[in-house]
Amino acid sequence: MSVQPFYDELAPLYHLVYENWEANVARQGKALASLIGEHWGAGARTVLDAAVGIGTQALGLLALGFRVTGSDLSHAAVNRAQREAATRHLPLTCLVADFRALPVRAASVDVVIVCDNSLPHLETPRDIETALGECFRCARPGGGCLVSMRDYGSPVDDHRKARNLRPASTERLRGPGELR
Repeated sequence: MSVQPFYDELAPLYHLVYENWEANVARQGKALASLIGEHWGAGARTVLDAAVGIGTQALGLLALGFRVTGSDLSHAAVNRAQREAATRHLPLTCLVADFRALPVRAASVDVVIVCDNSLPHLETPRDIETALGECFRCARPGGGCLVSMRDYGSPVDDHRKARNLRPASTERLRGPGELR
């Protein structure tokens, strides 16, 4: 099953996921730049955003001087990311591709990022292995892959208990942080 139609329809509205998308673009760019510098050094400046979406992470990194290529399954999201970059006078090259088969030369970037909830859309562990294999194939020796996942679930008062929840099929949440 492809999520492409879903993201094609969502592209014009995706910024609404954030209370302030512009602030999040800057915040995420700074956070990613910090992580990249910490793990791969100040010289790591080329990034493949393998799930670029509308550019939330790519735009922030571009504004900080990174060279970013974006790739996404959704034509509409790629088009929006390119429009957003052009509006900001930022050089964003984008490709339309599934991150399980990236049309990018091996060892061509310092770091590949796959942010927010891109990996959970894959249906099988094998799909995840394939996607991560593609990401590492694109990263230079000594480079790497940075993955982030967003928890869109209900906020729970006691985060330690939330992290220890088993799948919903075996336990249910009665109230904030209370298991039954």
